[in-house]
Amino acid sequence: MNSKRFFIIFIAALGLYSCQQESNSAASTPPALDLAETLPGTWELINITVKVNSFENTDSSYIEEIKEEQWEKIFYVKPVRTYYELDNKYRRAHLNLEDALMSESRGIWNTFNDTLMMIEPDATYQYVISKQPNGLLQFSTLLDWDSDGENDDEYVGLQRYISRTTTQ
Repeated sequence: MNSKRFFIIFIAALGLYSCQQESNSAASTPPALDLAETLPGTWELINITVKVNSFENTDSSYIEEIKEEQWEKIFYVKPVRTYYELDNKYRRAHLNLEDALMSESRGIWNTFNDTLMMIEPDATYQYVISKQPNGLLQFSTLLDWDSDGENDDEYVGLQRYISRTTTQ
């Protein structure tokens, strides 16, 4: 009878230990990024890195990067701003140094787990979003940066949250 009681206590202790381990591992896993909750508001594109892959099977790969400090000093524009509305509409504004609108695109947006779909009348964009340090979001996708007809160029853009409002 003692060995039976010991066995039952052993199994119960093992089960308790197992539950404790699952609880600890769940607590150490960061919560998933809820894009539908995170995106509404105004975001500013601060950095772009594109690894442009070969053109027509030639060894012409290169990396193009636009850093935050270059937008105004080199390109004479403000960083691109995207305004995500709560009703899943968005607009992307390109502003000059005086904050005058140079061009704007509009569309609808939706999220699926870590993926953002942005649909405009003539284009659809799909980005995998990941949270970065300091509250930045990283937008990654394959696209045709070099206009060679192939979506084989690796785009990574970093965006910073500006405001909960979406007025310019």
